[in-house]
Amino acid sequence: DPLNVPYSEGWMALKRSTRVPILSGEKLEMVRQFRPFLDNQALDIIHPDIAFAGGITGCKKIADYAALTRTPVALHNGQGALVRIYASAHLAGSIQNFYKLENGLGAGVIEKMAADNPPVVRQSQLRLPEGPGLGLNVNEDFLREHLPRGETYWD
Repeated sequence: DPLNVPYSEGWMALKRSTRVPILSGEKLEMVRQFRPFLDNQALDIIHPDIAFAGGITGCKKIADYAALTRTPVALHNGQGALVRIYASAHLAGSIQNFYKLENGLGAGVIEKMAADNPPVVRQSQLRLPEGPGLGLNVNEDFLREHLPRGETYWD
């Protein structure tokens, strides 16, 4: 984020001072925190994260509100867990103004979180996972092996 995350007049001053597209939102929560950015058209692209912005339902509401101002939605996920990537992919399929999904696929680590039905990416497009729920069967052995020191597994 080029400025402190909460909305302020500084965001409008920044928007007026550059032609560089401005994206923010990975730490914003719910529609109420996105609303001043969208109402004032302070961002070119919003970047909600399902872990912070109310889950699938909260992000869908944010995306629907952003559609009213014709603001694209790029979902944030960074190096997140595969379950967040799958949830974000399903959410993306329901967003009319969807732009991109940030993720850490391709390094070969996150993919190992799937016991079967690993993510399939072709020409930079993630195929929507199929199956019950989000289409993910978690590889519990992989997760147990990669727990932080001192943590216990949640059997």
